Amino acid sequence: MRFIFSKKRKGINLGKEIISEVNERVKRVYWTNEEIDKFFAKRSANEIIQNRTTCYINPCLDLTLASAAILFSKNTPYFFVIEEHLPTQEFPFNRLHFALEFQYENKKYALNYKRCNEVYLYEGDYKGREDIPLAQIIRVSGESINPYRPLYKNLGYTTLNDLIKNKFKGYSLESNLNRLKQDNSEENYKLFKERYGEEFKIILKPQNQLSP
Repeated sequence: MRFIFSKKRKGINLGKEIISEVNERVKRVYWTNEEIDKFFAKRSANEIIQNRTTCYINPCLDLTLASAAILFSKNTPYFFVIEEHLPTQEFPFNRLHFALEFQYENKKYALNYKRCNEVYLYEGDYKGREDIPLAQIIRVSGESINPYRPLYKNLGYTTLNDLIKNKFKGYSLESNLNRLKQDNSEENYKLFKERYGEEFKIILKPQNQLSP
C-alpha cells in the first residue's frame, strides 16, 4: 500500500500509513482452537508484532494494539477505545470491540478495524455502532498503554479474568470464545481469503451510523 495525498489531509495520511504498516506486519491467518485459547486477548502489542499473526476472526484487539504501538513510536497522542455491545439476535451475549482516537495537528481522527479487512478512518471522534445496543464505551489514554504489556495489565489487573469481572460484568469470555471456535474452520478461512484477500479495505467515513 502506498498513498499520496494533499497536505490538508495529513491526519488521514498518518492513519493510512499506520494501517499499511499493520497490514504488512500482522497477517490475519487461521488459528487452531488451541491457539485461540492460548493467545486470544492475552498478548502485548510487541508480542503481536513479533509473532506477525492474528486470527482472521475477531482480530480487532490485536490490530488495534499494533496500531497503538505504532502511534506510540511516532509520539502521537491517542486514546484506546473499548466498546461493549449488548446482546443481539445473532450474538446472544455481550461483546467487546476496540478502536483508536488519535490526535494530529490539533485534530482528532478515529481508526476502527471493523471486520473482514474493512478499516474505517475519518476525522472526528469514534462514534461507535449505533445499529447495535450499547452497554458502555471506555476511553483509555495512550499514556497508559505500554506496548510491552498485555491490555489487562495496562489497565491495572493481574489476569484477563480480573479485568472482565471488574470492568465488563455483562461480558462472558467463555461465550465469546465458544462462538469464535464455532465459526472457526479452515474452510471458513479459505472463504475469507477468497473474498477479502490480504489487503485492508480503507473506508473514509464512520460506520453504521443511523440517519438523524
